[in-house]
Amino acid sequence: MSKETINAREVNNFDVLRIVFAWFVVISHSYFLNGASISDPLGWATDNYLIFSYIGVKGFFVISGYLIFQSLTRSHSLMEYLTKRVLRIFPGLVVAVFLTLVATYFVYPKKDIPYFLNQEIYSYFLDNIMLFISHFDIPGVFENMRSTALNGSLWTIKFEFLCYLMLIFIFPFKKKRRTTALLTTLLLISLVALQFFYSDWLQTIKKPIQLDLMVELASYFLMGSVLACFDWETNAYKKSMLYISIALILVAVFFRLDRLILIAPLGFVIIWFGKRKSSTAAWIHKTIGDPSYGMYLYAFPIQQFMIYFLEPNTMVLLISSTVLSVLLGIISWHLVEKKALVLKRYFLKAEKK
Repeated sequence: MSKETINAREVNNFDVLRIVFAWFVVISHSYFLNGASISDPLGWATDNYLIFSYIGVKGFFVISGYLIFQSLTRSHSLMEYLTKRVLRIFPGLVVAVFLTLVATYFVYPKKDIPYFLNQEIYSYFLDNIMLFISHFDIPGVFENMRSTALNGSLWTIKFEFLCYLMLIFIFPFKKKRRTTALLTTLLLISLVALQFFYSDWLQTIKKPIQLDLMVELASYFLMGSVLACFDWETNAYKKSMLYISIALILVAVFFRLDRLILIAPLGFVIIWFGKRKSSTAAWIHKTIGDPSYGMYLYAFPIQQFMIYFLEPNTMVLLISSTVLSVLLGIISWHLVEKKALVLKRYFLKAEKK
């Protein structure tokens, strides 16, 4: 990573926003998993038009689309781009799934097949690190709880990785700013049109992936990519666009308009705040790094095990799982994710040979 890139990340708010969005998912899951409600405080305030996890997940995809687009345009080859993407996603995922299974040993029902002889254990591990086979449960584990899933947050990762692959088609044009802007905008418009005119058909495609979810999440990802084509420094209208975007979001919530209308304004608001400089962002990046991915990976199993052993009330669950997921996120960043990213230099050296 270049010095310029490090300095840029020290002062912008993207790391802060990703932590906030990971926490939004923690909030929603605290209420759902503990049986307090199928909604959360934001859902109650908006008559379930929005919930915290909706904004959290969509926010992750917007920021990812923005940053990954920039990563693609900086990459010298597709191999370099894909190497960075694989090293960013898989090491943290593999460790999180493995540690979840280690913890599962202590709640595994003794009356069933011995733990290490149960093929479900091994298929759970392989299916989740292969991304495209949904495998949330191990029979007998958490069977009397609100959710039997070991980690219900993993479903989004395959969609994010597919979004990484989706951007490959613009690689040949990456040096032509207007061309890439046009291509990503046209693709975004196409996906929005699909959701508007063919939503029922999209819901009928479940395999190999759930197509309606893929198109929805890819729309937010592409919104981030489109905004990455903006010349933010010279755009004199970005503050006016911010106010218009906020107004559109409020109107959509008040009148309960189709959520498709949120893609552009929500994406713009997120990137606008992400591009802002702050001392908080500089402190986070310098002191604790980027724990957001680890938070997302570990929060759900943390909450499940807390409910199983301690049966806390919802507020205790929320506070405790927030603290623990942040701590595990920091550990994951420093001991797994950050170290894995260093490996890219060796893969790229091998490519040059």
